Amino acid sequence: MSRGGWRALALVAAAGAARLAWCDSFPLLGSYERRFHPDTVVERDVDGLEQRIQNGKLVLNLKTFLALVLKNSTGILLTQLDVYTAADAITSAFAPFDPQVLFQFNAQRSVQQEAAQTSGTESLSDLEQTSTASYSQVLGAGPTVTAGFNATRSSSNSPFNFFNPSVATGLNLTVTQPLLQNRGNLQIRAPLMVARTQFRIVTEQSQAQIATTIANAAGQYWEAIRARENIRVLEQSLDLAQKSYERDRQSLDLGAISKLDILQSQSQVAQRKLDLIQGRYAYQQALDGLRQLIGADLKPNTLGMEIVLEDDPRETPAGFHPLPLGEAIAKARRDRPELSAAGRRVGVDELNARVARDQMTPRLDLSLQAGSSGLGGNQLPVVLPVGGTTSLVTGGLGDSLYQLFGFSSPYYGFSLTLGIPVRSSAAQASLTDALVNRVRDRYSQRQIEQQVILDVETANRQLDLAQASVEAAKTSRDLSQQNVDAEQMKYQLGTVTAFELLTAQSQLATVEASLVNAYVDYQKAVVAYRRATWTTLDDLGFVLESPRVR
Repeated sequence: MSRGGWRALALVAAAGAARLAWCDSFPLLGSYERRFHPDTVVERDVDGLEQRIQNGKLVLNLKTFLALVLKNSTGILLTQLDVYTAADAITSAFAPFDPQVLFQFNAQRSVQQEAAQTSGTESLSDLEQTSTASYSQVLGAGPTVTAGFNATRSSSNSPFNFFNPSVATGLNLTVTQPLLQNRGNLQIRAPLMVARTQFRIVTEQSQAQIATTIANAAGQYWEAIRARENIRVLEQSLDLAQKSYERDRQSLDLGAISKLDILQSQSQVAQRKLDLIQGRYAYQQALDGLRQLIGADLKPNTLGMEIVLEDDPRETPAGFHPLPLGEAIAKARRDRPELSAAGRRVGVDELNARVARDQMTPRLDLSLQAGSSGLGGNQLPVVLPVGGTTSLVTGGLGDSLYQLFGFSSPYYGFSLTLGIPVRSSAAQASLTDALVNRVRDRYSQRQIEQQVILDVETANRQLDLAQASVEAAKTSRDLSQQNVDAEQMKYQLGTVTAFELLTAQSQLATVEASLVNAYVDYQKAVVAYRRATWTTLDDLGFVLESPRVR
């Protein structure tokens, strides 16, 4: 890099360091700086794959695979952004409570021809300069406070002005408290309360969606295991068919059978090779789906890397203990975030109904006012006791402020404002809509509750079915294996034909595939049961974090 380039880089670094030091030294200024440069969500890169690479292969088991899905899945990352957007809505809802500070300066010169001698001059020239500062804020569930300060400097060529120039100052404080409508600032606080509730709703909906994504990913993982185990079954079937073909080939060479008798076993070998090729293709396609879920397709070094799945579908999931049906339903109704979100939506409807009713009540506001004023400037003429001559008494802003804060000219009072809404069409419509939406959301809550109960019952039934299917498939596999062994002995003794032996082998391959399917279906039933009873993330040790909100 050139000397100029290094100098520019040094200046940028120095400016950044100075900016950080400035913000750290002055917290208020640092807060003001962060207002225009807030912490934002940045795009996350694919992470965690390197730790799973062993000997040039990407080695995965179910838990590590789902951890990578939770970390790198584009769908999950998009779902998480909804939570941040809902959190920003809470910040936006604080706007009515933000303090407002206003500074204003106004200067005006006016020149006017005078028609009367009492004006003291043919052409009256006035210069008025006004400075104002005001502060206003809504205090949570309390009153609205407004404080103001003003200073006006006036000068004129009129000889009748007692102060010329004159400096007038004023200080005022007003506190307004609603007594009936909007009592406790309900109408102002309602959007904030809704935003906070909506944040919780979005958070719970996101949790449910992420859990569904995790469950679907786990199901896809076990489908890949199914494809892998199917290859093993097809390889065993091909090996049996190849051995039968080799024996028939030897019998043909010895002249024990004709060429026509070997065609059956030969065609079986060809068909099972085709099945094996298709099975391997299906497995690779399933692995590509897993690769996409964990973001491995976005990294050049893992795009074509071989994936090794460590799990065996025959192993019982660790720590899995299904609950009795009644307890499982009770747990799902208590913990499923979809039900909680539905209940919160009913709460939003009830809050909207409260606001609508509040808008139809009479408005009675109590206001308290207090303040002070001061006046200063060049005072003339002044008649002195000795000699009767006149002299100028000079003064200015200091005198005016001394009178102002000395409360030499105070004022105070109160006012009551009563407003009676003769007709509140918009509020009546809002109330009707809120009540209708409350009933609609209660029906939706009931519907979701029924779906949750059905999910648990279905998952429990599928789990029982999968367990029974595994036991039945194991028994059928053992009997099919015994049948193949018996047919093999009969074939060697010449009591059965090659066709009967190949049929027994095909039945064994079918039963082996059924057993694999039963094991995989059981694993998927466990995943569905955990999702239905809301134990998926707990069993895997995962914790979902949400952004902090005000």
